[in-house]
Amino acid sequence: MSTTRRLGLGALALGLLAPFAGSPHRAVSGALDFDAIARAIDDGSDHVSARQLGTWIRARKPGLRVVDVRDAKAFAEDAIPTAENLPIDRLVSTAFKPGETVVLYSQEGAHAGQAWVLLKALGVTDVVFVPGGLADWWEEVMTPVLPADMLAADRDAAADLSRYFGGFPQVGVANGEPVTPKTYRRRGC
Repeated sequence: MSTTRRLGLGALALGLLAPFAGSPHRAVSGALDFDAIARAIDDGSDHVSARQLGTWIRARKPGLRVVDVRDAKAFAEDAIPTAENLPIDRLVSTAFKPGETVVLYSQEGAHAGQAWVLLKALGVTDVVFVPGGLADWWEEVMTPVLPADMLAADRDAAADLSRYFGGFPQVGVANGEPVTPKTYRRRGC
């Protein structure tokens, strides 16, 4: 048997065994815990608000890793500060360190939610997503409308966070009319 033929058969054998070898990027012990995933979805521990993310970024939360799962063009047009661009197809080959808090976002959250399930399946434990994605970032952080009857300390903290990121918070009533939020054009995931 020729060397080329032996190498070909060896490659075929390895290819057939590859699906049973597991992920080359991280060791996943045991089966996927569907009950834990369902509980996280039910109790809301699968996501974080855009305002909370802004608080973490501002406080320089240790181990925080903000990941934008949109394509490179969309990321170049607009992104949350400190975010890195890792489209969903690159998540599988990306190493996440133990102890990192991974926060995923997309345009409106759907793809980030899907990416959350993917990373959970790959064994990433501390991962959350922003349900409304970049649209929530604009609404909650960059241009929040803060009710006049909101607790003053909460209103001041939200306005301060918005200004920290260069946003324009709006409070209560202007010229006798309720303040309405600036709209952010939603463009899909």
